Amino acid sequence: MRRSVILYFSPFAKGGLAEYARCQAASLEQAGAKVTCLVAPSFIDGRASGFETVACLCDPPLAGGSWLVRKIKTICQITWNRYMLAWEILRRRPDLVLLDSYLEYLAPFWVWPHWFLARLFGIRYAANLHDPVRNFVIGPAWWHKWSVRLAYLPLDFILVHDNLPESASVPSRVRVVQVPHGLYDISGSGVNADEVRRSWGVKEGQTVFLAFGYVRDDKNLDLAMQALARVPGSFLVVAGSVASGKDKPLAFYRELAKQLGVLDRCHFVEGFVPDEELGTYFIGTDIVLLTYAATFHSQSGVLNVAARARKKVLASSGPGPLIESVRKYQLGIAIEPDSLDAIITGMQQLLASAAVPHWEEYELAASWEANAQAVLRAAGGGPC
Repeated sequence: MRRSVILYFSPFAKGGLAEYARCQAASLEQAGAKVTCLVAPSFIDGRASGFETVACLCDPPLAGGSWLVRKIKTICQITWNRYMLAWEILRRRPDLVLLDSYLEYLAPFWVWPHWFLARLFGIRYAANLHDPVRNFVIGPAWWHKWSVRLAYLPLDFILVHDNLPESASVPSRVRVVQVPHGLYDISGSGVNADEVRRSWGVKEGQTVFLAFGYVRDDKNLDLAMQALARVPGSFLVVAGSVASGKDKPLAFYRELAKQLGVLDRCHFVEGFVPDEELGTYFIGTDIVLLTYAATFHSQSGVLNVAARARKKVLASSGPGPLIESVRKYQLGIAIEPDSLDAIITGMQQLLASAAVPHWEEYELAASWEANAQAVLRAAGGGPC
């Protein structure tokens, strides 16, 4: 049987989407597909990928400079990358074009060549729909709704991690395929947990809670810090980059910790955490915080690092795969979103609980192999 030829589009160079793309593309290659991934030059810092990469996309604009210049550069980057994808599709004529994520931003500017390729050339498109509820509005509401509708035009099917919520706006003609969010491997087996904790300033007997990844307002870190002040013996580590200029900076949380009198029970690390240092944070941690707001309906990549590291989580969100996974496999405690009292109670319950999560069962269900096989079946190139 001829190998399925997949052209994978991955414009994000770092962070959760880049890591997801790396693992998914590698699993598709291992499952028998021929994968070529279009990437930016700094994609995952040049680490080995297990599939062919073509660095023809633009890197995200660097931080700094005026707001207007950054916006113009971002618009140019998004538009250029989508037109470069169209050119590579014309050159290569793949069996499937797989987008690392569904993105509606600026769709009226770039969607037309892809709609043309899908309609007239029969090119099949699919996208990973990590965030099914598109409630982050850029520009007027009419522009946002139009962009969301247009971005679905070329798509044959989408990949989701759970049943779609009612507020998702996926057109009925687009097939919906469920795939698991695979687990991430972590390094750091030679790291001494006690030494790591001492370097953070953790005292004997304290329980370390970790908030890891992009620092965003919808992660409720302000509530977590308020809870820290009410839960004796707890210590909080915040590690990651601020997601956008609209989100509160780490300086805000440092000042809040000072006002609450818990600055000595906090450790802040600002910036992207390299892959080789990932294990250090989870090895030195007791419990991982995933206290998302009710507006969050997606799966969390951090959950699947925590599961690999065998760390319980305190999780909240709107209806979606994060909460369902935590409840089904007892990976920690799921709580009401956006509630200080719920976070305090959840912390206290986790400190007192000796329950063992169903780690192995979750690992079997959330495998990259199962993800790849589901994609290939949906594309008509895998076992039924």
